[in-house]
Amino acid sequence: PEHTQPINASDASARAMPAIIGQDPVLTGNLLRIANSPVYCLQAKPVDSLQRAVTLVGTEGIRQIISAVLVQPVMQVHCETFPQFGTVIWEHALLASRAAADHARLVTHEDAFAAQWLGLTQGLGAALVMRQLLDTCAVQDAALPSRALAMQLLDAWTLPVAGRIAAAWELPGAVHEALLRDAGTAQDGLSVSLRFARAGAAASLLCRHGRIGQAQALAILEQQHGTPPHALQWIWRRLHGRAVETLDADEAEA
Repeated sequence: PEHTQPINASDASARAMPAIIGQDPVLTGNLLRIANSPVYCLQAKPVDSLQRAVTLVGTEGIRQIISAVLVQPVMQVHCETFPQFGTVIWEHALLASRAAADHARLVTHEDAFAAQWLGLTQGLGAALVMRQLLDTCAVQDAALPSRALAMQLLDAWTLPVAGRIAAAWELPGAVHEALLRDAGTAQDGLSVSLRFARAGAAASLLCRHGRIGQAQALAILEQQHGTPPHALQWIWRRLHGRAVETLDADEAEA
């Protein structure tokens, strides 16, 4: 909406932002819902006002949540064969956008706004790849592919599709360019932050769903070269949070 555009201004104040957002009840409701989701988990008590949300996450955090609100409708994917896909890919995108922004700010010293959109658009890319796969099977009246094939297609096409989304939405050129580079080997700052963020989001989700413990998650992230230990620990605390229920390493192994 046009009346929310001033939020993107760098001098938008913590006092003015709730008044601007509050003019749109749909945006307000979606923002508070995401702020209270397990991914953000701002506090034990539900956040029931825009002013409280801004106080807890700051103006930059609110901009991140608004960006997520704008992309969520595009990411809705429903499939009986992969019933958790839509939920998991949405949570992964939220986590990746936060981790990418933090990593860019702290480690690679890149534009945090661009890094945040890298995390969101890679999630969009995955959702659209899966949607196209499901639509193709429906048109051809074919059986849905195996999980192995679906994973292969997601690995191959998520970032290229995300790059096309970034170009079509006229996101900053740096976002488009980073998505089109070789995700596994590119060494520019944004690509490194995206690679770390995708791994960090996956590790956090595995912990949240009880598949691994935090020690194992941190061991996975330590394999992402170039992130100093203190930065890794700080980003992990921001990404995962103490309020998230996880299994410890011994329980996970059992």
